[in-house]
Amino acid sequence: MKKVSKIYEMSLYELNQMAKWVAAILPVKVRYGKDFFNRAAWLEKSQWWSRERLIEYQNERLRRLIIHAYNNVPYYHSLFKEKGIRPSDIHTLHDLPKIPLLTKEVLRKKLRDLVASNVSKKDLIYLTTSGTTGQPVGFYREKKSEYSDGDPFWWRRYQWGGCGLVSRRAALTSWTIQPKRNGTRRIFSYNPFRRLLILSTYDLSRKNIAQYAHALRKYKPEFISGFPSALEVMVKYFAEAGIPRPVNPKNIFTQSEEIYPWQRKRIREYFGCEIYDWYGMEERVVCASECEEHSGHHIFAEHSIVEFIKDGKWVSGEEGEIIATDLENYGMPMIRYQTGDIGQAVLEKCRCGRGLPLMKLIGGRERSFAVTKEGGYIPVSIVDIPKATEHVEQFQFVQKERGTLILKVVRKEGFCDKDVGLIRKNLQEKFGEMIAVRLEFVEDIARTGRGKLPLLVQHLRIDEDLV
Repeated sequence: MKKVSKIYEMSLYELNQMAKWVAAILPVKVRYGKDFFNRAAWLEKSQWWSRERLIEYQNERLRRLIIHAYNNVPYYHSLFKEKGIRPSDIHTLHDLPKIPLLTKEVLRKKLRDLVASNVSKKDLIYLTTSGTTGQPVGFYREKKSEYSDGDPFWWRRYQWGGCGLVSRRAALTSWTIQPKRNGTRRIFSYNPFRRLLILSTYDLSRKNIAQYAHALRKYKPEFISGFPSALEVMVKYFAEAGIPRPVNPKNIFTQSEEIYPWQRKRIREYFGCEIYDWYGMEERVVCASECEEHSGHHIFAEHSIVEFIKDGKWVSGEEGEIIATDLENYGMPMIRYQTGDIGQAVLEKCRCGRGLPLMKLIGGRERSFAVTKEGGYIPVSIVDIPKATEHVEQFQFVQKERGTLILKVVRKEGFCDKDVGLIRKNLQEKFGEMIAVRLEFVEDIARTGRGKLPLLVQHLRIDEDLV
């Protein structure tokens, strides 16, 4: 009875942890499943295909996708009829410019019409972008393409850096960690099922930095992943506190933000290992990763077709807007999606020998920091208001004093007090007492002179080392 009583008294966090330890006993093949390993094995081979064979594969997948979209997706059926496009007109990737771009505005307004009628809603999962431009976007993907810990494309990227499915990892991530019973915030949590140490990005400060070092020493991850800005701040605090390297990772993986040269230099010099950067987005329309040569990002051509557009035309070897067509998602096809990012195709073949094309990211994933009461830095690109409520049209943070943020919100139809509660709860879980947030409802949010809608308008002076 005493054992039963102890289990009953456990918090939800403790019960979840117990379940994860039990699940961790399962063999890796059972955890990920047959489909995952079959796909991963195929991707291991396809990365070495010639450029010509990859294009042939893309063309074949594109023709199938176009026929499916025309027959089953109301938006594309109407669009093709309106523009006089027949499925047979799109034979190769070079025919794609015949199709108008899919913008974020169209995605927001035509969401229901973009869902395939022959795919059951129960087989779809609804996701949202993190709203790094202040304009969140919702979309659907097929559940079968969502794996328990990333997907085979994601893991191929890890394997390039020597990280396997059973390697010990640490992630400086935007995931929130359930607080202790007394309400005290947890700085870190360990997931034995994934062999993953989760480090809170929201609590990263000079005051807490010793706890981050303790967690890394305790769990000894072989690899570390995270946002470049957060890793940069952690390394800065370690150095300021005179904390020697708490762990010796084999490699580090970065994602979600553009990694600047000084960030790469600082992180690499502190940890004494290489950095493998990943380019992707919540919409999953494009993914690309650095290999061991670090001469650019390999576009995962089996997953998507990437165009670089300048003045409405394809460009090769010069900067252009990244337009992507997802070849995987039949539940809600995204054809010629306007990412808003700028990149450039690298014409030379990589020394690694892979046939996957190379690109360089020029811009689009900008970072911006909010300053906490204690002078800590939190990259606001990780704050996902859209996951709290879908009734937000636009939002923007404004900071004029340390430890306080103004959240400007343009409301959608249906916004109510419940949404206010969800937003406050979401931000409380992330910021705790470090940052107070005041909501301000507005009719519109002004863009910059260059037409951008910054996620954060920062009036405070950030440390020169972080600029």
